[in-house]
Amino acid sequence: MRSNLKGLHDAIQKLQNTALSLAESLEIVDEVYSLLQAIGDAINETVKNAFESVLKKDRFCQIKMLKRTSTAILAMAFLGVISFVIIFIVLRAERCQRQLELVHVVMRHGARTPVSTYPNDPYINDTLYPTGWGQLTNEGKLHLYNIGRFLRERYSDYLGTHYSPDIFYTQSTDTDRTKASMQLVNAGLWPPEPAQQWGPLEWQPVPIYAEPLDEDMLLLVRKPCAQYHIERDRVIRTEEVQRVFQQYAPLFEELTEITGQNVTDFDGVQDIFSTLRAEEAYNLTLPEWSKSYYPDKMWQPTAFSFVLNAYNEKLNRLKGGVFLKKILSDWRSKVEGTLMPEERKAFLYGGHDSTISNLMSTLKVWDAQMPDYGITVLLELSRDLDTDQYGVELTVPGCDSFCPLEKLMELTEDVVPQDWEEECRTDDESYVVPTLSGP
Repeated sequence: MRSNLKGLHDAIQKLQNTALSLAESLEIVDEVYSLLQAIGDAINETVKNAFESVLKKDRFCQIKMLKRTSTAILAMAFLGVISFVIIFIVLRAERCQRQLELVHVVMRHGARTPVSTYPNDPYINDTLYPTGWGQLTNEGKLHLYNIGRFLRERYSDYLGTHYSPDIFYTQSTDTDRTKASMQLVNAGLWPPEPAQQWGPLEWQPVPIYAEPLDEDMLLLVRKPCAQYHIERDRVIRTEEVQRVFQQYAPLFEELTEITGQNVTDFDGVQDIFSTLRAEEAYNLTLPEWSKSYYPDKMWQPTAFSFVLNAYNEKLNRLKGGVFLKKILSDWRSKVEGTLMPEERKAFLYGGHDSTISNLMSTLKVWDAQMPDYGITVLLELSRDLDTDQYGVELTVPGCDSFCPLEKLMELTEDVVPQDWEEECRTDDESYVVPTLSGP
């Protein structure tokens, strides 16, 4: 198609040059050029309007606006009826290829005040008034609201402007900061239409669903799973991981002495890192000692604590795999026409740093990056209008760019649990599942 278009363009160029040469010999170049320019502008405006009309119907069709040089426009104008053929050919080549079918937005809550502290923390007895402990900062609130506005801009034509619980679903973990985060995102995403305007505020309530923390089976997977903890303990005892422990043993000792908190592993480093990060986000002055440790010396060991949570296929399957299974199931239901409500277009999920790292690890696209406040993952199922094939714009090992849904399900089969309850069971009746703290 591209070579054919180039041939047509070259032929038109020659015809235009011939026309202008003839006009030059007749000494009417300016008049002919002005006429061609006027006709070209008219055609260009017509094409532009046609494309804008289609774009308004579905901006996710990925239509590329025609960007022609003035020479090409003039040539088409001069050729009159042939211009329509050229426009049609280019339109066919550049037309809508994919249509958005279902969206999952997964994000971490916004910037917050500290959730926990350490014995030598200068702010250990601070009330953090008026915000309080573990709550969103004002900067974090604004950031989340702007994420909502970004989603509104990105998905406006796809979602429509009228909020409906059948179209859009929101779920978060059962914490103040995640539920408040989802409220703020939805405030930016769903400003009320006139028919939904209930008072003086440019805001409308959007329901948020949350499972009790100890029963969470999606965003944290906090429901007890013996095999997960048994496997994680086994991984920590491996020679490979023990070498990493030995590498950071001096740091553990130094942080223990400085902070007054017994730091024996990577989770301990992460706890202190998270406290310092939150104090920084709240514009508190960090203690002098932190300059030698935070963030640089603590960054990698903190990231490694997330790595340990999803170190191998089994850990992925019992943690992030539960969430991935839900997303893949939604996509499969959409393809089969069984997704309920049938009008559903998008899901919004608000979780924590581990929510992001665990999900990305199951997709094999996480490279131990730090999941900072407000980090947002967009997973978009679309349909190729030429082949009717469903897929996701996601580059994963074994699949480039647009990954067909069937292929993606095949590539992630090893990290999706078939029967999570059964896989979590242990024959050791004396084993006690550790009590988890946080989030």
